Amino acid sequence: MAKRPATSDPKKPPHGLIAELAQALERDEFFLVYQPTIDLQTNAFAGVEALIRWRHPQRGVLKPDLFIDELEASGQIVEVGRWALNTACSQGAIWHDKGYRFAVSVNVSPKQFESGEFVDDVAGALAASEFDPALLVLEFSQTTILETKESSLPRLHELKAFGVRFAVDDFEPGRSVLDDLQEFTIDVVKLDRQFIAGMSSSSSAAALVRELVQRGKTRHLQIIASGIENAEQRKQLQIEEVNTGQGYLFSVPHEAEEIDRFLEDFAIFSGKPL
Repeated sequence: MAKRPATSDPKKPPHGLIAELAQALERDEFFLVYQPTIDLQTNAFAGVEALIRWRHPQRGVLKPDLFIDELEASGQIVEVGRWALNTACSQGAIWHDKGYRFAVSVNVSPKQFESGEFVDDVAGALAASEFDPALLVLEFSQTTILETKESSLPRLHELKAFGVRFAVDDFEPGRSVLDDLQEFTIDVVKLDRQFIAGMSSSSSAAALVRELVQRGKTRHLQIIASGIENAEQRKQLQIEEVNTGQGYLFSVPHEAEEIDRFLEDFAIFSGKPL
């Protein structure tokens, strides 16, 4: 019997890309796009999340699912993450100089956070850009902070002293998880996009969101829904009093110049403050 051809992992970069990845930062091939976050209750523009892309000279623009794991495995994520943090803070300062006052969120990888350089990297990015620390949101996965509790707590306390805010990404509502996160002084929880997608067909999911919102209010937590794709999802989240949301219903991620145009159009057509 003939053997089946081996199937490649869709999330693993082709072999040639791995070698090229090592030079991508030096060649200035990485760039950031920004996805808007909208206040679901008032329709005001609430902020942006910075997301990395790779502009490959032959393959075009590549999304991070093709290369981020390799960056993490090789340790390059520390240097690339530092570049992303500096770039996002610098761009945030440019927007604020134009009169826009909104939060800029930056994802932090596990290896980047665990490196001994991360606290200094944040301090350096804020100092160089003169970006308002209160408007910088550092996003961590639940796993990153919960599984490294002993080492992460002191580091988070150092960062909190700068005045920055913390978000937990890909959060799935649950009483025990929120209790576990309480001592980490989290400011924002981002509901997982797959959870949002399942809300319309699950009354229990909606009930969990309702409980999270009520408990979040007592802890001064901001709740963000990720991956909102249709008006029905938005309406349901509004009913449950979720603060803000992001997703293709509002906007795909854009480079900074496109965000400038988005901000202008948003102010004109929404009539809401920026």
